[in-house]
Amino acid sequence: MIYQKRIQLTKLALALSVVLAGAPALAQNTTSAVAGRISGADGKPAAGASVQIIHTESGSVSTVTTDAEGRYSARGLRTGGPYTIIITKNGETERREGVFLQLAETATVDATVGAQMQTVTVAGNRARADIFNRNNMGAGTSISNAQLQTQASINRNLQDYARADPRVSQTDKERGEISVAGQNSRYNSMTVDGVAINDTFGLEANGSPTARQPISIEAIQSVQVNVANYDVTQKGYTGGNINAVTKSGTNKWRGGAYYVYRNDKLAGDRYNTASGIYSDPPKFDETTKGIWASGPIIQDKLFFYALTEETSSSRSAPDFGYVGQGSGSTVGVTQSEITRVQNLAKSRYGLDLGSTVAGGGNLSSREQMFKVDWNISDNHRANVRYQRTSQSEPIFPGFSATGVSLSSYLYQQNKEIETVVAQVFSDWTPTFSTEFKASSRDYDSVPKNNARLPTLGFQFSGPLPTDAPSGTRTGNRFLNAGTENSRQQNVLGTRTQDYYGGANWTVGDHEIKFGADYQKNKIYNAFLQNVYGNYTFACDNNFSYSFGSINCSSASLAQVEAAVLENFQRGRPSSYTLQSAAAGYTLNDAVAAFTMDNTGLFLQDTWNLNRQLTLNYGFRVDKLGVDKRPLRNAAVAAPLVANAAGVRQTGGFGRDNTVTADGQKLFQPRVGFNYRFDTPRLMQVRGGAGLFQGAAAAVWMSNPFQNAGIATRTITCSTSGAVRCPNVDGTFSINPDTQPSVTGAPSTANVDLLDPSLRQPSVWKANLAFETELPWYGLVAGAEYLYTHNKDGIYYQNLNLGKTTATGSDGRPMFWNATGGLLQRCWVPGNNSVTVASGCTTTAKALNNISYGNVLLATGTDKGESRLQTVSLSYPMTKGMSWSVAATHTFATEVSNLSSSTSSSNYGARSSFNPNEDIAANSSYLVKNRVNATINFEKNFFQAYKTRFGLFYEGRTGKPYSWTFKNDLNGDGISTNDLMYIPKSFGSGEVTFAGDTATSHANEQRFWDVVNANKALRNAAGGVVGRNSDFAPWTNSVDLRLSQEIPGLFARNKGTVSFDIFNVGNLLNKKWGHINEVPFSSSGGYTRGFVDYAGLDAQGHYVYSVRTQVDDYAIRQVKGESQWAAQVTLKYEF
Repeated sequence: MIYQKRIQLTKLALALSVVLAGAPALAQNTTSAVAGRISGADGKPAAGASVQIIHTESGSVSTVTTDAEGRYSARGLRTGGPYTIIITKNGETERREGVFLQLAETATVDATVGAQMQTVTVAGNRARADIFNRNNMGAGTSISNAQLQTQASINRNLQDYARADPRVSQTDKERGEISVAGQNSRYNSMTVDGVAINDTFGLEANGSPTARQPISIEAIQSVQVNVANYDVTQKGYTGGNINAVTKSGTNKWRGGAYYVYRNDKLAGDRYNTASGIYSDPPKFDETTKGIWASGPIIQDKLFFYALTEETSSSRSAPDFGYVGQGSGSTVGVTQSEITRVQNLAKSRYGLDLGSTVAGGGNLSSREQMFKVDWNISDNHRANVRYQRTSQSEPIFPGFSATGVSLSSYLYQQNKEIETVVAQVFSDWTPTFSTEFKASSRDYDSVPKNNARLPTLGFQFSGPLPTDAPSGTRTGNRFLNAGTENSRQQNVLGTRTQDYYGGANWTVGDHEIKFGADYQKNKIYNAFLQNVYGNYTFACDNNFSYSFGSINCSSASLAQVEAAVLENFQRGRPSSYTLQSAAAGYTLNDAVAAFTMDNTGLFLQDTWNLNRQLTLNYGFRVDKLGVDKRPLRNAAVAAPLVANAAGVRQTGGFGRDNTVTADGQKLFQPRVGFNYRFDTPRLMQVRGGAGLFQGAAAAVWMSNPFQNAGIATRTITCSTSGAVRCPNVDGTFSINPDTQPSVTGAPSTANVDLLDPSLRQPSVWKANLAFETELPWYGLVAGAEYLYTHNKDGIYYQNLNLGKTTATGSDGRPMFWNATGGLLQRCWVPGNNSVTVASGCTTTAKALNNISYGNVLLATGTDKGESRLQTVSLSYPMTKGMSWSVAATHTFATEVSNLSSSTSSSNYGARSSFNPNEDIAANSSYLVKNRVNATINFEKNFFQAYKTRFGLFYEGRTGKPYSWTFKNDLNGDGISTNDLMYIPKSFGSGEVTFAGDTATSHANEQRFWDVVNANKALRNAAGGVVGRNSDFAPWTNSVDLRLSQEIPGLFARNKGTVSFDIFNVGNLLNKKWGHINEVPFSSSGGYTRGFVDYAGLDAQGHYVYSVRTQVDDYAIRQVKGESQWAAQVTLKYEF
């Protein structure tokens, strides 16, 4: 940040007034700029004045000349400083030293030369200069290197610092997921040195391609958070952009080493919600060590910066365990059940399914970076950066409140990233400059599985074990083994190239920017699920057993165990899925291998109308290209055949499955303004509006290539599908290469399509803000309104639901078979589950086209918006101390949360009334109310050695969730995604309650007891509960960093000891700082429930089976995000 100076002068004195900006003016850039107006002693413009900007430590010089209006502009400057600015006119010279520049911002230096200066009084500071600047128009936050050193970051990543912006929330601390203004976390971008470091394929919700940030925080010079930045070079996101620049070498030799350590002894106790008991955190040990060096290769000409870093972190499995294991959360599976499954697998099939996973695995990360800066001449500068990152992370799938896994189910995810960036900055004349940039980035991700087997799931139901603690989830519980179904054939590689060319031309009071950018992303993705086979063994009423017939809904635990083990022993699954190559094809034909490119053109004018008003207006145009098309499926393109009522759908779907986004264009106009009032105290109003195109996750665009319905076929049987698994022995095969077909099970195809109207995501953004300096203590107050509205959004429809078979009593479409799923007699209610009655067949999607599975269409919507109001108060840095506090209220809606990489999960993980509806509701990423505050303190208590203290506070509304039925109400084949209907009142007769009689209404009373105790349910009486209409509890968190510099072993050396403490409140009180949320499910998203659908009664009313338990919140603590944690950092620098 650059200091703003207010100059107090005598009548004869002349002014040098410096206002150094914090506004995003060089978007997604890696440089900084200085601009301003020079006046003579007579107050007239000083035309022809020489302005020399010298980077003190590297000797790089940029010289410009003022125009007829006294204006000048110098761009492409190194971020940071210090700079010396020398202004010369007619032998008169003004000099300013110690100037620092922020990333991607224009520092405004206005000066008056030609007479002797009498006094200069510092009245402003860096933080105030960040706000009051004529280029500050949009919404965003700048984070200096000093703030990076002061504020805590237990994860050592950019997301920890980006949350300082009041519109940026960490919506999932376990995954490092952030949301900007209630937008999808996948719609953000992260750029370093102008090159995207985020996940170029779109698999990861946190935006990062690796578990740990792929570039060390030690290499970062400064950071910029863009929320609404109207510069036309902004591209590739509709949420927010985190833009960072790396450090560079100088004429001074510097270097250092650092060591970061944390373990389970420096972490808080886990909490078992079922037992109410605290226990030690899982064992782990994490170290990060690195060294760096920088200096001159050729004095004043050529410089280098180099860094190498290694991280090793032992990771325990998620804190879910079987009964008696003593884990933080208990799953209703016993050690006896696990042992019997392991022994049977060994004795019957010769399989080793692995252990119960006590030790976990090890995350390792290695990074090397080398950067060279070259001062070619006073007018030309270049740099090149090379970086390589390798990471290997243990993954623990299958662990949840209802599932545990054996070690065979786990895997190690190996990733490598290699990046090269080259930039050239040139000042061709005092008024014309250019920047050219080229980069390449290679990314590979391949899993290393612990086993090569079919996927095996053992489903236990019925009563909980007698020694299960209170609060253990009832219903179905799973033991997972074999090869996880999504990793059976999974290889990902992307090759990304970026090119940028831009020019800045100053013409009077106009600064014109124009240029072009181009990105090419070559993608290879093999993602073939269930190619080794996927089996579930469960208690099934349709099977006969050696010990006699059984009703699984009322069976004892021992009977359920016996049924599961007998089915496994006999090789008789209750559900089975296999994806295999179709005749004439291989699995390689289902691999997505294509190239996407984007060409952008931009033009912009920044017009300084006068000293008070600045306008910025321009546009960019983006054109998308895709080089290939998916395999054509003529059967899908064929028209739908109109069948008689009650007969299954046949024919095609009238859709071209080869549609891509090739050739799409979007014109994006943008405008911004800043008006500074002519008042004794600083005061301004700013704002703007514009259209921003982001990028749909490449994985969504790749799904039609992988699921064309041509190269592969899927065989499925289950207990509730169109085809039941046969009651015969020997279906199960241990050989992943020779999986069986199932008699009577048709070979179906899953198809993904893009709607021709689907476009890349785009949003309109607008903001209006007011800031003023208060008369007390230099305080600055602000208020800002931010609005976004979807122009082009995305959601999914299933074209193969089939015709509706009935209409529910609340008006929703239903798809159950009329002879089973719609009948009350076919459902057997239990205490906490509903099963199918013996002799009944309940078929979901009863009238769909049986030749296909899911036929999912990605289509467009213009629904969804956000409105944010923020008020803030800050105390700028004075005598080593600053603080800020902000409060933000957000309203944000969306049609789909798009929480996954696969079309089926994006479709299924949405709670709805009609599964294909285009209706906006509260965003899954909504943080309704948020308060954030920071404190920064710095003082030399011990001679020249600094003591630093940084604190960050966040208090926020909990995550939104939906109330849904616990099973499948509408027969779309997906459980827990159907929004609950709430009758008008007790005794209204709109719903039948299973188990009640004319004289006993105990179940109805239990239902209303829950409803009346919950505001969201109570307010929905007489209708359907809105999606994401309820919220988890408020959560508070405080993080701090305390660091102390200490003397080094030699002169001009120093050491630093730092302590980061995450969630300080939990350190003070074990009950504080907990994050309680509803667990996420791929069926419905974030949902709670306590009612099962049990058919329709004779009047067509829903039959409700009320469970004895209501789904409760779960404490988020897989990675200790609800507990305190401490980290120690040791640094030595010379």
